[in-house]
Amino acid sequence: MTAPLLILHHHDPSPFAEKIRLAFGIKRLAWASVQIPMIMPKPDLTALTGGYRGTPVLQIGADIYCDSRLIVDELERRFPEPALLRSGPLVNFGLQHWSDDALFPPGAALAMHEGAAAMPAELIAERSLYFTNLDFGHFAQDAAHFRQQMLAHIALIEAQLADGRAFLLGDAPEWADIGAYFPIWMLGGHVPSGGEMLTGKPRLAAWQARLAAFGTGERHEIGADDALAIARDAGLSPGDGAPVSVFPVAHPETAVAGQLVSIDDDRIVIRRSDDRAGVVAVHFPAIGYRVEPA
Repeated sequence: MTAPLLILHHHDPSPFAEKIRLAFGIKRLAWASVQIPMIMPKPDLTALTGGYRGTPVLQIGADIYCDSRLIVDELERRFPEPALLRSGPLVNFGLQHWSDDALFPPGAALAMHEGAAAMPAELIAERSLYFTNLDFGHFAQDAAHFRQQMLAHIALIEAQLADGRAFLLGDAPEWADIGAYFPIWMLGGHVPSGGEMLTGKPRLAAWQARLAAFGTGERHEIGADDALAIARDAGLSPGDGAPVSVFPVAHPETAVAGQLVSIDDDRIVIRRSDDRAGVVAVHFPAIGYRVEPA
């Protein structure tokens, strides 16, 4: 049986996309890369997702997976070895909340503060509307606080590795490692002062090198039109479920409309039609997302 074609819609600078690229590397997967714009509008991606704005998005045929939490869950289901949730979903996804909600924001703020001169004004403006927990008008005043926060979180990683373990939860990498790695990757690539913050942490440096050595799998580039054709050619039938909208609880303005296919403890699936993509099934994680009648 031919393995499914994994298509990642992403852009190379995206820290959240680096999570999935590293997961591909650890699992030794081949995948197709579709580059998407860093800011809205994203017309080709919207044809598949219906308006979900996050990066990355995984496509397998006419199935569209939104949110890195659900993407790794789907990769685990389809490619169980080597396992990324070996220590269980509660531990791994719990640590994802730490990395996404506590470790990443001060690093992102430093990236946009220190790298503002090299970033398009439109990107800064769009991120300021989305990251409502950050005061973009006070980055200069808050920079010292952001650095202190990053140093405190970096110290937690260093301490977790103090007993000589190779990875955060033991001898093999898990989703928790990927979650802690991607803000560190961002510091090294997007924050001019990031290298200084990472000095003097030998265990963290060795852990980071071990993860980076996995690479990002076997990648090849395809165009957005090719990805849309793959979805369209899958020949999925239109849905007949109740009309609903699905959105992240924190961002109801990004709601996606469609017909409800299923909802359970793990995920929400809707089906929607598009002139360019045909009929697609869009998958969201159950946790953190809300379903309402359209």
